[in-house]
Amino acid sequence: MPDSADYQARLALSHRLLALPPTQLDQVVFALKPAPGNIPPNTAKPGDRVAALLEWADSFIGPGLPALEAALEQVISAAAGAAGLSSAAIASRRDVHIGESLDHSSVVSGDGNRVEIHHHYGLPDQKPDATRQDRNEKTLIEAVWTEVEDRLRQSLHNAILIRLDMAEQRNQVSRPWDSQLRTAEQGIKNLEPGTHIAEVFDRRDVGGKLLILGNPGAGKTTTMLDLAAVLIQRANDQPDEPIPVMFNLSSWQNEKQSITDWMWGYLKDRRVFIDEDLWKKWLQEKKIIPFLDGLDELPPKRQEPVVEAINGWLQSGEGPSRLLVCSRIEEYELYGAKLALNGAICLEPLTDQQLQDYLGSMGMGALWESLQQDEALLALVRTPLLLSVSILANEAIDAEQWGQKQTTQERMDYLLDAYVERCLHGKVKSREYPAGKQPTVQQTQRWLIWLAKQLQAQSEDEFLIEKMQPWMLANRQQQWLYGLIYGLIYGLIYGLIGGRSSIDVVENFDLSLSRFARKKFFKTFRNRLIVGLIHGLIGGLIVGLGALIVGLIFGLIGGLIGGLKTDISLRVKPNQGIRSSLKNTGVLLAIAVILLLVLRITLPLLLTNLLEESLIEAIVSAASFVTLCSSIYESSLACAQHFALRLVLHHTHAIPWNYARFLNHCTDRLLLQRVGGRYRFIHKLVQEHFAAMPLSR
Repeated sequence: MPDSADYQARLALSHRLLALPPTQLDQVVFALKPAPGNIPPNTAKPGDRVAALLEWADSFIGPGLPALEAALEQVISAAAGAAGLSSAAIASRRDVHIGESLDHSSVVSGDGNRVEIHHHYGLPDQKPDATRQDRNEKTLIEAVWTEVEDRLRQSLHNAILIRLDMAEQRNQVSRPWDSQLRTAEQGIKNLEPGTHIAEVFDRRDVGGKLLILGNPGAGKTTTMLDLAAVLIQRANDQPDEPIPVMFNLSSWQNEKQSITDWMWGYLKDRRVFIDEDLWKKWLQEKKIIPFLDGLDELPPKRQEPVVEAINGWLQSGEGPSRLLVCSRIEEYELYGAKLALNGAICLEPLTDQQLQDYLGSMGMGALWESLQQDEALLALVRTPLLLSVSILANEAIDAEQWGQKQTTQERMDYLLDAYVERCLHGKVKSREYPAGKQPTVQQTQRWLIWLAKQLQAQSEDEFLIEKMQPWMLANRQQQWLYGLIYGLIYGLIYGLIGGRSSIDVVENFDLSLSRFARKKFFKTFRNRLIVGLIHGLIGGLIVGLGALIVGLIFGLIGGLIGGLKTDISLRVKPNQGIRSSLKNTGVLLAIAVILLLVLRITLPLLLTNLLEESLIEAIVSAASFVTLCSSIYESSLACAQHFALRLVLHHTHAIPWNYARFLNHCTDRLLLQRVGGRYRFIHKLVQEHFAAMPLSR
């Protein structure tokens, strides 16, 4: 057995963790925020949990054993009441989050000074019971809760657990009363260190209408998620509290589209399907707090018009009572119009003391010494994102190559290159691929470049497998190949002529008997039945009774499909839409078979004395054909289109065949995040970096 100092230290750490009560071991795990699946749940054996915790912490994707030991010290000290931390340990963790389970408290260092320790304002380990009676509201809260939890846990910024300093900049917003009052509070005002964003948002003068500004990678989105974590807990605990819902403004490309319609479409296409009438009802009743991220990610010519559209929405009385907007400060300061909000804060760069304390706590004092000798690198890592990147990419940074970079952009690109290389080449215990079967570095890089370019082309920040569309095909040859394959599946003529249309999945059926569901079902069923009846009557006047019957059946099936669609449904698995469409094809086919049997028996009986036998048989055959086709048309159409598109993209080496497995693998490598069935790059800067790379053959 090895007898090295490292082995002895690891063994001692293992023994200390095993000696912890289960609740304190939970606190250590939560303080480090491992991605889901890395550590067994608290129902597992303590030995298994400790072994997994040590393996994860000491791996490429973990924070390192020094960070694990520091978290252990904090938990023990807080539980013991505090006198056991050394002054060095206390100093190294100053102004650092140490875990949700720990209260805001203070401890006494060895030199007698009292040091404040701030808890993390994230979500608790287990979601408490909901207080809402409305099923749809509970579903929306569940969706937002999961998104906040997953994105915070997988955030690179969350690895840098420093509470960011904030400066208030009231001159960045146009408050309604500023034109009547002349105040002396328009300048920059530094907030008290350790101030949480929720404290600002809740202030009486802000009233829940706030703008967050900052440089790229400064932590705007993470700060937004930190606030969302507080507000979603309130919404879960208190039925009268509104629900925070997050949007990315980059997708609001259509200037003729209202903000209400855009938000509904955004949720429907990406995160959670909500009935349009229900969504508008929630907005009218002020049950939603929109969180609008990525104002600066819109095309430049769209940014200021969107600011004006948001202002008009707020001033119309139809807008929300509370609103949060995030933007890069450099772009926002160019606008002539300012947002009509009540407050604005700007996230400040990390200070030398924060950098030194954090790197010291990570056992990376040598990196701090190096940073002090390189002003250019020191200036870059003053944002949490690039500090995380520099820590993870430290071994891949070549001092000579770094010294040749002249501009800030060149240095940032080099730093991101080093990070990507580290993530691509680092040893990862993949949960998706067996040993030796992982994609090569070249394959991984090519597939991620292709994905980033697709997202950039559509101004998107999230990707769903089932939302892949034919416009992703690169040239006419690929488009015709897609049409041919689709045509072989669904009819050659339609495939070649109309097969390039968008793919719309049928994934959300609701068989519940709730009052809202019953009301919506009968309303939709009635409307579609009327449409089918009208078409049937028109056809009946021209062709005869057979057209009337066929039109009536078509409306009946259409009404059934439309009426069964849910008010709200979540996307929690990759490619859920296509899987659901395939499942619903089977459900609808079973219903159609029952209707078919009814038609075969009843139609001949009803028409015997009215029409000739041969004509009755023709009508029955036509009605049977319409019943089968109309029942599975929408859902099976999407499946056929999706299969053809995946086949062509795989054939052209744009994507792997098992796409979900590959995307999950990239989350293990800290290149992507996964929330439910959606994927996004670990940060917008990383997405932009991949999108700028050439797509090699």
